[in-house]
Amino acid sequence: MIIRKENESDIANITTIHNQAFNGLDEGKIVRNLRKNDNLTISLAAEANGKIIGHIAYSPIYSKNKEIIGIGLAPIAVLPSHQKQGIGSKLINKGNEIALSKGFERIFVLGDPVYYCRFGFKIAKNYDYFSCFDPQGSHFMV
Repeated sequence: MIIRKENESDIANITTIHNQAFNGLDEGKIVRNLRKNDNLTISLAAEANGKIIGHIAYSPIYSKNKEIIGIGLAPIAVLPSHQKQGIGSKLINKGNEIALSKGFERIFVLGDPVYYCRFGFKIAKNYDYFSCFDPQGSHFMV
């Protein structure tokens, strides 16, 4: 398996991966809209045997003053038939490495703390970062 930048021929497969991984919810549309609005800062595909089996996206995070304060990891998806094999972890590790190499000092994610803490994420409210998508502050991490 390799992790590489997405290319144009991957786009339909990436949408399918997100739709399958999230049972047709909006993650596929989110990636399409990020790409359409030129906000897809990092987009990586996991490929095995010539087939795209996973994807991760990163986009800018802005302050109230419209300044970029970091990059957000979302969404990430792996085909259900390939889950629980470490592919998501490899995508996150590679994506975070690229984000840091591009000069982003903060990477944000909204998700399960049990899962994301193993990648070094910590609860963001402890560092005075908040998200309207997580009013309790229990799942927004940096």
